[in-house]
Amino acid sequence: MNISAVYINHQSELKHHLSRLVDCPEIAAELVQESFIILSREAKKQVIQHPRGFLFKIARNLAYDYIKHRKVTENYQNSEDPTLIARDQAPSTERTIAANERLAIVKLIVDQMTPRAREVFILNRVYGMSYAEIAKKLAISQSAVEKHLAKALLHCRQQFKMRRVDLADD
Repeated sequence: MNISAVYINHQSELKHHLSRLVDCPEIAAELVQESFIILSREAKKQVIQHPRGFLFKIARNLAYDYIKHRKVTENYQNSEDPTLIARDQAPSTERTIAANERLAIVKLIVDQMTPRAREVFILNRVYGMSYAEIAKKLAISQSAVEKHLAKALLHCRQQFKMRRVDLADD
């Protein structure tokens, strides 16, 4: 089978057909190229009795794969939109109130820390900075960072124990 002749005879018809399926001439052109590459590979492995039909079947399968992939991608992107939380996934009013109360307690406890301990605690626990990064930012030693963080964590532990606060989600 002469692949060049098949290409010349069917390339434009196949591109037009795929353009209607995928609704994009550029994608259709890419799928046409890929179809001919697959046809060429298969022609080396087997005798193809009806090259046009075989070619169109390859192209149609590629187009369907592209459409499925596009739909999956669109669905994923839509599901990643935080404004699209389903009602049954949204927290209840009671849970929201309880979370806000726990947050207020945590804020109060953090506000009671010494300024330096609070700063180290926030840089480490909220912003995820390492001891070395904090030491560099605050122009103090890593040992001082460790001590301030230990003091802050001890303060939190004592306050939570004293208040009997359960920070776990209900």
